[in-house]
Amino acid sequence: MGRPPFAWLPTLLLLRTAAFADNPCPMNVSQPAPDNAYQVNDVLWAGQPEKPYPPAAYRTIPGVGFVLCTCEIGPCVRKCCAPNAAYVNSKCKPLNESDHVAKFEVPKLMNASGTVDVYETSVFHIVHGKPACAKKYKLVPSVEENDHFLVSGAGWLLNESKTVIAAPNRFCLEQFSDLNYQILAIVCSPEISESPQGGVSIIYTIGMMLSLPFLFSTFLVYALIRDLQNLHGKSLMCHVATLLVAYTSLIIVQFITNSVVKEWCVFLAYTVQFSFLASFFWLNVMCFDLWWTFSGFRPLRGNLKEHEAKKFIVYSIYAWGCTSFISIITFGMEELPYLPSGAIRPGFGNKSCWFGSNSAMLLYFYGPIATLLLSNLLMFIHTAIMIVKHMRDAKVLRGSESQKNVDHEKRRNVLCFRFMLYLKLFIVMGVNWLMEIISWALGSDGPAILWYITDIGNCLQGVLIFLIFVCKKRVLNLLNKKLCPQLQLFKTSNVSTRTTNSTVSRTSSNVKNKDAVEMSTRSSSNSTNNQLHDFKA
Repeated sequence: MGRPPFAWLPTLLLLRTAAFADNPCPMNVSQPAPDNAYQVNDVLWAGQPEKPYPPAAYRTIPGVGFVLCTCEIGPCVRKCCAPNAAYVNSKCKPLNESDHVAKFEVPKLMNASGTVDVYETSVFHIVHGKPACAKKYKLVPSVEENDHFLVSGAGWLLNESKTVIAAPNRFCLEQFSDLNYQILAIVCSPEISESPQGGVSIIYTIGMMLSLPFLFSTFLVYALIRDLQNLHGKSLMCHVATLLVAYTSLIIVQFITNSVVKEWCVFLAYTVQFSFLASFFWLNVMCFDLWWTFSGFRPLRGNLKEHEAKKFIVYSIYAWGCTSFISIITFGMEELPYLPSGAIRPGFGNKSCWFGSNSAMLLYFYGPIATLLLSNLLMFIHTAIMIVKHMRDAKVLRGSESQKNVDHEKRRNVLCFRFMLYLKLFIVMGVNWLMEIISWALGSDGPAILWYITDIGNCLQGVLIFLIFVCKKRVLNLLNKKLCPQLQLFKTSNVSTRTTNSTVSRTSSNVKNKDAVEMSTRSSSNSTNNQLHDFKA
C-alpha cells in the first residue's frame, strides 16, 4: 500500500550481529592507536602532538589494545565494490585498463546531467563494501528527477533540498557500466527495527496472513453452492479472488531480501498493482449493478438467467479490460526507451518492489482507485435518495388494501437489504482505502492512531468480507445442505416459506401493473422471489 515494504526483523538482527562481531567500530573500519596512547577517565590521548579522542572515536579490544575508529576521526564514504572494481551487469567486477574508466571520485552533486562537481581525494577516507542491510534501492538521477543527490562534507547523503536521505553507514557509491560508469548511490531501505512502528508493521503482516484463509473460504463457499452463483455471487467471487492474489503477493514482498532476483521483484509489483486495481473495479461493478437496479432501467431482453449472463459478460469486459489497460500503460511507460525526460516512469524495482516515486504511485495506482471510490460514493448517495423516495411513496399507500401494503413492505425490505449488504462492503473496503489515500498524501502528518486503525482494517478485509457474505443464515443453511444434509443447523417453516413465496409473487405482479413508483429489479415474479432469497439475511 502506501507504506514501504516491511523488513524481516529476525534476518535484520542477524545481519547486524554479524557486522559488529567483526569490528566494533562504526562502518567496521579501525586503525591501531599510537604506542604512546593512554586513557584519562573516558578520553584517550595519543599521537605526536597528543590529541584527545572521545569514547566514540576509539575502542578497547582484549589482546590488541586501543584502536581508533577511522570514520569517527574523519568523514568516510563507502564505495560498494573493491578498489579498481565497478558494477558490471549488476555485479562487482574488476576493471581492466582497456575499459578506460575514470578514477572513482566522491561527487558533490549528481543530477540528470551527471556529476556536477567532485571532492578532493584527501577529504574522505574510502571504505570498501556494501552496507549491511536487508533491503537496498538505487538512486538513478538520469532517470528519475527525485533521485538527484549530493554528498555532504561529513559524508551524509542528501537530496537537492538538503534533506537527509541516509547516514554514512547506510549507503554506498559506485560506478555502473550500463550507464557509462556513472556514479550512483545504493541506499538501505528503511528498516522496521529502527522505527517505533516496527511492532505495528508486524501486526499488519499478521493481519494480511490472517485474511488469506477467510478470503479463500469465502471464494470456496460461493464456488461450491450453485444457488449462490448468480450475478451477485459471481461478481463477489471475482472481487475476492483478486484480493486473495493481492494479499498473497504483498505478503511475499514483505519477506523479499536482496538475494531475490530483481525480475521477480518487478513481477510481484505488477501483480500487486493489477490484483488490487481489479478488486476495486469489481467493487465498482457491484456498486453500479446496485445503482442500476434501483434506478429502474429496463433490463436486457430474455429471461433472468440470460439477462444476468449478458450483464456478467459486460461487467467482466469492463473490470478486467480497464485493469489490463492500466497495467499495459504502466508496463509501456516502464519499458519504452524513447520517452520524454519528464515522463513519469513507474520505477518498479529501483528502490523497492513497488513504485519508485509518489508521482508514479498517484498516476498508476492511487489515482484510479480514488476515481473508483468517488464514483461508488456518488452511486450510493443517489441510491439512498431513491430508497428514501420509495419509502415515502410507500407510506401513501398504507390506506389502501392491506395485501398491497404487505407486498410493498416485502419488496422494500428486499431492496433495502441489498443496499445495506453492499454498503457494508463499501465501508469495509472503500472507506478504509480512502483513509489510506489520505494518509499517503499527508505523509507523517495527521493523527497516526487513525492511520493505524484504517491500515489494520485494510489488512483484515478478508475476515470482514467473510463475516458479511458467508456468516448469513441463508448461506450457512445452503452450506449445511451441501456438505452435511443429515445435520440441520437451522429450522425452516414450510408454511412461512409458502406464504413468503406467494406474497412476493403477487408483489411482482402488483408492482408491475399498479405501483406508481416502479422499482424494476426483475422481469417476472420468479425474479423477485429469487432476489428475496439471494439477499435475505
